[in-house]
Amino acid sequence: SQQLVLLLQELDLLKALKALLPDMPKISRRHMPVFTNRGQKDDDNFNVFHCKRCKAHVVITDIDLANVPRRKTDGALVLDARKQVVKLSTQKREGSQLVRREKGAERQYVHACPSCDRDVGYTSKAHESEEDLEIIYLAEAAIDVPWHKAKMPWVCKVCGYVCQSESHLESHRKQRQHTEEMETAKEAEMRNEMKPIIVG
Repeated sequence: SQQLVLLLQELDLLKALKALLPDMPKISRRHMPVFTNRGQKDDDNFNVFHCKRCKAHVVITDIDLANVPRRKTDGALVLDARKQVVKLSTQKREGSQLVRREKGAERQYVHACPSCDRDVGYTSKAHESEEDLEIIYLAEAAIDVPWHKAKMPWVCKVCGYVCQSESHLESHRKQRQHTEEMETAKEAEMRNEMKPIIVG
């Protein structure tokens, strides 16, 4: 009975304190983030182009680097936003510049690096919004392209040997005695290596 009296007194004391104190904000528990490599294979489809001078990222795209078209006039890389994902992180320069060509002149609307202000590319239409962007031309001299991520079309799936043509790949397979079963086993092994790792 004495414990019951003490409990009731503590309860009354708590109620009195609660009435005196202003409403305290509720504290929500923060959950630790969970990191996983589950999306790693999808992220590998995107290529990040960086400014050569300051290494700031300028463009993110999912274009196949083995088949990047180039302009005949100046050798610029051509990214078509109607066919690929093209996400720009550039500074659009005011106005335009006129460039002489063999068959006349061309108006260019310049895109610059947002960090160091170096020209990295241009469009042939006035600066559009990200949604209206059609084609952007990038100067390879001003950007670092992750050429190491280019998908080689004739690569042996068993040993990774890069061939120069499909017939070269076939002769390599015969010479090394690489079978389709070996290729399937190697692909299964690669998939097992890419299973998600959950930390947290």
